[in-house]
Amino acid sequence: MEQAALKKMRTKQIGVSNLIFGLMIIAFFMVIQIFNIQLTHFFLCLGILMLLQGIIGFIKKGKTKFFIPIFEQVAIYEKEKLGKEWEEEKFLENVWKVVLSGIMFFQSFSFQNVTNPFSDIEPVFTILLFLIVLASINISMLFRFRKIDRSTEGELTGYTKESNMMGIALGLLMAIIISIFIVIFLLP
Repeated sequence: MEQAALKKMRTKQIGVSNLIFGLMIIAFFMVIQIFNIQLTHFFLCLGILMLLQGIIGFIKKGKTKFFIPIFEQVAIYEKEKLGKEWEEEKFLENVWKVVLSGIMFFQSFSFQNVTNPFSDIEPVFTILLFLIVLASINISMLFRFRKIDRSTEGELTGYTKESNMMGIALGLLMAIIISIFIVIFLLP
């Protein structure tokens, strides 16, 4: 793929991903405010959604078909570039979705008697948390693009294992950062 076409595709991918993330956050807070959803129901719905995504991913297996055309274009390009690593990456992605759905079901069970904690959250905390998560998503996407787009054939052997280990480490770091913000903004 030509460099100009690749840059255009990656720019569209970032734009669409950020738009979807932003819309999901807005919809989340609108639903929470309008319907006053309890935390247990929120985690139950999130668990069901993640489980469905994982199951659909296992059924789709190696297919690159997506509802949004830019993601289909990216999947075709990355499947060609990564080869067998792409299949392994998608498999592990679906495994993680199923594992996370189990965690969400556990959270749903754990928070059955908790009232709606979202109504007491400061807007500054929400905006700051949104910006931190958005920044981390974009930075991780840029590192991924750089690694995949600049590599040659054979360089990406072991990429899936390496990226999963890095993802776990960065996930733990983000959990620590978010916990610190919760302690600073919510507990005092």
